[in-house]
Amino acid sequence: MGLGEHNGGGTMNRFIVIEGLDATGKSTLVEKLVVRLSAKKIISPPDINVPSISGGSIRPHFDSLGPIPRRAYYRFSNLIASELVAESIMVSDVVMDRYWTSTAAFAAMDDGFEHDVTLGKYPDEIRSPDILILLIVDEENRLKRLQSRGEIETREESELTRDVDKRERVLESYKKFNPKIIDTSNKDPKQVCEEALEIIEGWENE
Repeated sequence: MGLGEHNGGGTMNRFIVIEGLDATGKSTLVEKLVVRLSAKKIISPPDINVPSISGGSIRPHFDSLGPIPRRAYYRFSNLIASELVAESIMVSDVVMDRYWTSTAAFAAMDDGFEHDVTLGKYPDEIRSPDILILLIVDEENRLKRLQSRGEIETREESELTRDVDKRERVLESYKKFNPKIIDTSNKDPKQVCEEALEIIEGWENE
């Protein structure tokens, strides 16, 4: 729901979500869209600090736990992110780096774990995006990008690198949300941004 639909008319600011596996170019695209659209950037999960847990940010703590508490944390984080969108979209477009789509897609990595929400749908308690863009990249390029970062991989990133079946399950889960797809394999950041802007402009004309 954009601002016009949600508040009964007026200028329709857009809630745009950028999704994809790590090293597909999400963060770079988000930064470029924020500038080009004069939009508000929101990252999901938002930083939630609880000093009594892990000395501050709670994400590393929950990432170290099993599927049920880890997925519960990410689901709750989406509610916080949705509330941040509700505030920001009153004055500008919002571009978000990951959202419920990632929470649902990455649950496909946990054998036997299922959310109580149909895959491809959003929970009633959170706002659905107006535009969902999924970035994909061939695995050779993805691994090169990951290595060039020089960062420590999360447990899930390591699993996706090792396990082709899990990686495909996550990607297929993303596609259940009917995103607009951009293959970034052989495109520079400027080309990816221009393609994303075409998609956004196309939504306005639908």
